[in-house]
Amino acid sequence: MKRSTLDLLACPACGSALTLEGEGNPVDAGLLRCQGCGREFLIREGIPQFLPPEGLTGLNRRFAHLYDWFSYVYDLYARIAFAFLGGESRRRRELLSHLESDGSGRLLEVSIGTGGNLPYMIGKPGLGEIYGLDISLGQLRRCQSRCRRKGWEVDLFLGNAEQLPFKDEVFDSVFHFGGINFFNDRKKAIAEMIRVARPGTKIVISDEHERGARSYELTLPGFSRTFKRKREPVRPPVELVPETMEDIRLTDIWRGWFYCLEFRKRR
Repeated sequence: MKRSTLDLLACPACGSALTLEGEGNPVDAGLLRCQGCGREFLIREGIPQFLPPEGLTGLNRRFAHLYDWFSYVYDLYARIAFAFLGGESRRRRELLSHLESDGSGRLLEVSIGTGGNLPYMIGKPGLGEIYGLDISLGQLRRCQSRCRRKGWEVDLFLGNAEQLPFKDEVFDSVFHFGGINFFNDRKKAIAEMIRVARPGTKIVISDEHERGARSYELTLPGFSRTFKRKREPVRPPVELVPETMEDIRLTDIWRGWFYCLEFRKRR
């Protein structure tokens, strides 16, 4: 984590500022301490850990475990799935074309996973600094390895989308792909994405439709067991977007297997 990133961070529990104890830049190991409630968050191998395992419940806990072990083959699985949808490069570029930035701003990807979107973000006209958060440490470790191989400077965080560890209004673009369908509290996650976005920011959220979720039941080991075989049908969370948002738009993408929900935070 870059030392300058401290200016963006806040305690996910109480929202207070954090102090940093750690050597070097970037900081590979250290401690973040909340100035309000006193909570402490470790930095291990360059990743601030805002999510102690005992703090997870419900679907969040189950999916964190699922993606930890699935991270070993996730990229291969994604390539095969995207081949069916028309090609990974084509489809990721198509989705990322919905993003906006002035070129010098900050982009937050919530649920960054192994970093599959990064090759199409890095160097993209209009995008500046990139930050990524995920609930799965296994996914983040593989994302970190990808960034190190490529020489990309991307700060990564272990955290919950429903309690983002950032100050209010610090990002110029907020993006989420894959995961929100099965969050514990989708409404709270959307509210958090809105909170950390600057006024006027466009927020883009994409995930699979019900037919996509059904395909996981056939192709992804452990998916059905995660729900104890009592999964509710997938519905795009358009009704969870506050009425105060502007330019709310829901579209089907990728042959109707996924949706793209986008809206703008009022200035």
